[in-house]
Parts: sequence; C-alpha cells; structure tokens
Amino acid sequence: MTLRVTSLASGSSGNALLVQYDADALLIDCGVSQRAIERQLRGAGLEPGGVRAVLLTHEHGDHTHCAGPLARRYSLPVVANAPTLMALGVAMDGVAVRELRIGAFMEIGPFVVQSFSVPHDAAAPVGYLVRAGRWCVGVAVDLGSWNAGVAMALQAADLLVVEANHDYERLRSAPYAWPVKQRIYSPLGHLDNVEAGRLLAQVAADGRRRTAWLAHLSQEANSPQIATRVVSGVLSLASVSCVSVHALPRRAPHTWESDRHMEQLELFA
Repeated sequence: MTLRVTSLASGSSGNALLVQYDADALLIDCGVSQRAIERQLRGAGLEPGGVRAVLLTHEHGDHTHCAGPLARRYSLPVVANAPTLMALGVAMDGVAVRELRIGAFMEIGPFVVQSFSVPHDAAAPVGYLVRAGRWCVGVAVDLGSWNAGVAMALQAADLLVVEANHDYERLRSAPYAWPVKQRIYSPLGHLDNVEAGRLLAQVAADGRRRTAWLAHLSQEANSPQIATRVVSGVLSLASVSCVSVHALPRRAPHTWESDRHMEQLELFA
C-alpha cells in the first residue's frame, strides 16, 4: 500500500499536512480556514469526516486555526499533549481530545504516531513521526534550534518535513519590528536555512536516501530558490548527496508518495 503525504499549506499564514495510507488519513495541524481544509481534502479524494484524527504540533494559530471547528463538525478526535490542550483552552470545548505524552506512541488506525520535543516558544511544542507499513514521515515545522534528540528522532523518516523559515541576512532587512526579528532569531523562534541544512546533514549522515521538504518559509525573509540553494549547499559541504531537497509552496498542494520513493531507491541502488 502507498503512503501519500500532501502539504496543504506551509508558512506563517497557515500550516496543514495530510498523511494518507490506503483509505485512512491523518491531518497534522489545521492552520487555515475550515472551508480551505474541506476543499483541499475533497480535492485529494477524501471527505473531511474520513480523517482519523487531527494531530497538533503546538497551540499557535497558524497551526490550529480551524482544528476545533473542523473536529466538532465532523466528530474528529484531536491529538496533542496536555500543555498544548490546556493552552488551547475553550477552543477545544466539545472536541474529543486524545492526549499523547511527549515521546509516547499512539496507534490511530494503520498509523503509529510518536511525538518528540522541539525548541519553540509554545507550551510544549512537538514534532511527529508517523509510520504506516514500512514507511515513515518525520515532521519538525516550528523550531528555533535543534539538538541531538531532534536529529535522532528524524532519522527514522523517509520523508523529512523540516522548517527553513528564513535567510539570516535577509531577515535583517525584512519589514519586521526589531522585537519580532529577535524572537525569530532566538533558539525558541524559527530555524534559518543554514541550520535546517545542518540538521538534515546530521540526519542523513547514515547515507540512506530521503526526501526533504523545506517548510514554513517566510514570505518576507526567504524564498524557495534561496532556501533550496542554501540547504543544498550545506548538504554538499557536508558531503551528503542522498537527500532530495524541495521547498514547499505556501498554499498549492505538494505530494510525496512512497511508490515513487521506492522507484528512486531502485534506480540508485
């Protein structure tokens, strides 16, 4: 069976990731309007009520905007850790919530989900590993820095969805107030292109072929071309050639399929 991952939205204006395995599906984050999510799910051949669960990485609005309304309308469970659910407060009223402790596993249909801690200025931000069959996707989309624990968690993934928020120098001239820039630069803010490349180089040091999606690109302080060039340059300097790098569009769907990944593995074997 095929594991299919589709980025529905990526960036500070909203984030949502659809993970499908045969007829089953999960949403990771719901940071755009309910109408947009419904339209995109149906475009992917899936009725919203067919989603097994909504996983939340943290409580910020660009990741949770329609989680409550969507869950209530279609009776979907929302999965998050206790501090995140507490931070969301009344937004989760009437929602069937399932608590997933940081580092713990949860089976959701054919999926096995595990969370891991990431550094970000939220109550208890996490990334996720989602396994189905022999395949695994790793998601770390809001983090200001990374450590050995983040890199180790992501090593299981065939598809890596990793934040590359900004170009360090371009952010200096971006039209943001200095306190906003300080927050973005901080170890609990957002990852720049070079650090995203260093993280991917660490994960891919084992030589296993993977695909990397660069996520949460800043519209003002980055571009797909800059992010891809810088991250690819960092990987090249680290003598890592086994990672295929792609920058995610902000709203247009972008899809990875395990079948195509398998074809690439066979081609380069």
